[in-house]
Amino acid sequence: MPPRSLTVDESLLRRMARDAAIYSLTRPVAIVMWVALAGALTLSILNQSTPRAPGQEPPFGAGWMPTIVLGLAAYAVVMSVATARRAVRTAMPVETVVWVTVDDDALKLGSGDRRSDIAYATFQNMRVGKDAVLLKVRGASVATAIPRALLTDEDIAALRSRIS
Repeated sequence: MPPRSLTVDESLLRRMARDAAIYSLTRPVAIVMWVALAGALTLSILNQSTPRAPGQEPPFGAGWMPTIVLGLAAYAVVMSVATARRAVRTAMPVETVVWVTVDDDALKLGSGDRRSDIAYATFQNMRVGKDAVLLKVRGASVATAIPRALLTDEDIAALRSRIS
């Protein structure tokens, strides 16, 4: 089957980066981070409302803890979005022609002058977003992003069946 291709524009990159950031922020390790931050926020708020003896000072910095925890959460989101944008832009610069072919033995990808033939066993799992298909590389913390517009529903089903 001939490869399907499209020319990458700024809007597509932003949307794909959004899908990649959502993927990054909802992975199991990130969920653990969100639970820890929620716990820290809850404890810091409860610490604020704990009754104190008259004249007793609250622990040093206790008033700043909710703000610090919320700041850390915001920082995690901002850094995830920035990292996703940088990764997508590096892989697919604006005005680059991107193409993909789902073959029986490997996924064939191209961006500009670059070409990759990746065996399906390389991927651990996949997540289909609104604008990007993200394929997690086995044994690594990286994912390969493919514009969703390049893959049909049949291609998605074929990828799911080949990635174990």
